[in-house]
Amino acid sequence: YYTYSTVSEGRGLFDILSRTVAPNSIAVLPFENLSSDEEQAYFSDGLAEDILNVLAQVPELQVTSRSSSFLFRERGLPIPEIGDRLGVANILEGSVRRVGDDLRITAQLVDARTEKYLTSESYDRKASDIFAVQDEISLAIVDALKLKLGIYIATPVIDAGTTNVEAHSQYLMGRFEFVKRTEDDLTTGLEQF
Repeated sequence: YYTYSTVSEGRGLFDILSRTVAPNSIAVLPFENLSSDEEQAYFSDGLAEDILNVLAQVPELQVTSRSSSFLFRERGLPIPEIGDRLGVANILEGSVRRVGDDLRITAQLVDARTEKYLTSESYDRKASDIFAVQDEISLAIVDALKLKLGIYIATPVIDAGTTNVEAHSQYLMGRFEFVKRTEDDLTTGLEQF
């Protein structure tokens, strides 16, 4: 554990925040959609959420919830500030570029205090291989954290749920709409489910 103090804007009377942060804590930010089709945002979000869910199964990791980490979409805040606000030592960020069935996924694990990359990888795959690439990224992140922390971390058991890519895509679209929580979006989400 390490302790740090920061001064953040807009926190009023209690401007100084002291927090103890576990070195095995991590937040998964929403992956940026770099596809020319804005409709692919559901896919980027779904990929990040699926990786978050795999990491959350690792008992040795403290994983920030999706609702907290996804608040930092497009805010343009520096990594140390995001880490401070979420109380984590590590940030996973990435991007997805999809053209037809071709995917390029980039994932970076960053030390939230120093902004140094712990690992950064690009994966060129077919959309039909999405389950394998999600597993590959999750396992690479666990391996990088093992090295950084110098501890044993159990390899997560990954349950893909389905191997039907179209069913998975419909599920991701439904979840993307569902979390917006408006009546129209809930209806659209249910239709996708």
